Amino acid sequence: MNFHLDNLSPKPYCINNPAQIKTPRLVLFEDRVDENIQTMQNLLKEKNQNLNLKNLCPHVKTHKSALITQKMIKAGISFFKCTMNEIDMLIHAGAKHIFIAYPLLNHSASDVAQYIINNPDIVFYIQVSRSEHIDILTQTAKEENIHWNILIDLNVGMNRTGLNPSETLELYNELKKLSDFTFYGFHAYDGHVHFENESESRTEAQKSMDRLLNVIKQFQQNNVPVKMINIGGTPSFLYDMEAIRNLDRNIQIFLSPGTWVYFDSKSNRFLPDTFQVAACILTQIIDKPGTDLATLNIGHKRWSIDQGQITDFSIKGMKAVQWSEEHTVVSIPKDVQLNIGDFILFAPTHVCSTVNLWEYMTVIDGKGEIKTEKSLIEARNR
Repeated sequence: MNFHLDNLSPKPYCINNPAQIKTPRLVLFEDRVDENIQTMQNLLKEKNQNLNLKNLCPHVKTHKSALITQKMIKAGISFFKCTMNEIDMLIHAGAKHIFIAYPLLNHSASDVAQYIINNPDIVFYIQVSRSEHIDILTQTAKEENIHWNILIDLNVGMNRTGLNPSETLELYNELKKLSDFTFYGFHAYDGHVHFENESESRTEAQKSMDRLLNVIKQFQQNNVPVKMINIGGTPSFLYDMEAIRNLDRNIQIFLSPGTWVYFDSKSNRFLPDTFQVAACILTQIIDKPGTDLATLNIGHKRWSIDQGQITDFSIKGMKAVQWSEEHTVVSIPKDVQLNIGDFILFAPTHVCSTVNLWEYMTVIDGKGEIKTEKSLIEARNR
């Protein structure tokens, strides 16, 4: 059975026997994941001949899956970005370089210390942006006899975490006095750059990267080596690469978009005609409260509403008109006949938070066959 998401892909989504799947269900189209990885490789090379998949440090909060992590490792990606919630999954999947992009408080610092002690073959990096962070980590290092690999987190415009760039050298001077830390470079996430207008996105990304570049210049003028930078989300990473095209080649660039591997309706508005929406939801009609209305057997406990309602259904012209915890009511377009039990496929508006609502997913291969009925999403719900 072919499902069409016309606004997202000219190629139909094929599930040969959807009746074998208990709905509602998160379904992953594996060939589209593979295509997204290849597209990423091509985009990196196109923007900068010196970059490839080894320059990715994808944030795994999108997929939270050992299956996808191992697929990325096989493709050549060796560095992964996560919060505390995904560390176990990454270790299980075989990741050897992990950046924990979240400020550590006392308990989380102690937990990461145990990861470092128990996994000597894995290199862990963490971020700091305040003296208080350093104090916590110093105490933990003394208690656990460990060493910290550090990226200073810069606030380049998002105003969520990170240090004011003008204060960065001062924080570094505090760090360098302490034997428990090795400074590697900067984390500069510009998650606020998500405009549907390409020119606006490029302008804002340039502003963010200019803040980073100014800090790098200041460090170099003070003879402080910068070994790496970690930048970019899915909507911004292409523009970030343009903005840092003249960066000192001795500085290793890592880009950390996450959504690209699955993509979603919202991301497609920022980067149209780039990646494929690979993770969708298969649902069925359970009732028809009116001649032009149908009720699906899924509510927003299974599709995340944090970035807005569903907009892309396999029935052209279908719209979500009402939603609650366990039900979604949709309008039936004129001249379309739908019956109880009919299957509907739709794309998440925000795939990252949607994936977190599912214990497992069904993997569909490139021929439309069910490859794995229940593939665990190991790091969800943490």
